[in-house]
Amino acid sequence: MTDFPEVRALTFDVFGTVVDWRGGIAREAENMLAPKGVTLDWGGFANVWRKPILAAMAPVRTGARTYVVMDALHRETLDLALAEFGVTGLDETEKHRLAMGWRRLDPWPDSIEGMNQLKARHAVVALSNGNIALVLSMAKRAGIPWDTILGADLVNTYKPDAAIYDSAARFLDIAPQQIMMVACHLGDLDAAKSRGLRTAYVHRPLEWGEGTERPLPAAGTYDVIVHSFTELADAMGA
Repeated sequence: MTDFPEVRALTFDVFGTVVDWRGGIAREAENMLAPKGVTLDWGGFANVWRKPILAAMAPVRTGARTYVVMDALHRETLDLALAEFGVTGLDETEKHRLAMGWRRLDPWPDSIEGMNQLKARHAVVALSNGNIALVLSMAKRAGIPWDTILGADLVNTYKPDAAIYDSAARFLDIAPQQIMMVACHLGDLDAAKSRGLRTAYVHRPLEWGEGTERPLPAAGTYDVIVHSFTELADAMGA
């Protein structure tokens, strides 16, 4: 067990860390497209869709584009993924439903159990690039036990912009060192660390599918390095 008595809140990255976006989008795409006779690599489709979403956040961070919520980015980039796989024939209602599939993602098997353990001693907070409505819809469907949700729409930018991490301390009314950022993405944790937050790396080797596993960061890179939320709860004495 690692003792962090000063930590009062755990802020979580959502996509990839709490929920399995790849598996969820593969399922949503198959449910929509397979009845239309479409056969493709559903996990590969999810990966192809995700990459331009990540790229679309950059001009918002730099100010080259006015902030738009992630729901809108999901709808915009869907057309790129459909075109890459040669999928045609969806009407706007169907495209909207598929884009809203990002609100219907499932947690990793350890997520809810570990979060419920952590809630005994800490505030459990979403600190996400997702907009509040998106993360809330996901939570209500899947039973994700947030104490509160800090969406990107509160500060009109996207991680790893410093404003996201600074806002957590401001909205929670605690010092940065009383917050631990939990993520499976090194860039997210590095940015949080630079703003004075404590950091917990959770290994999600299958975020992008088989054959894309990332190595564990070196010991000492972050305050905590674990393989699951339940292991994190043990490390935090929950």
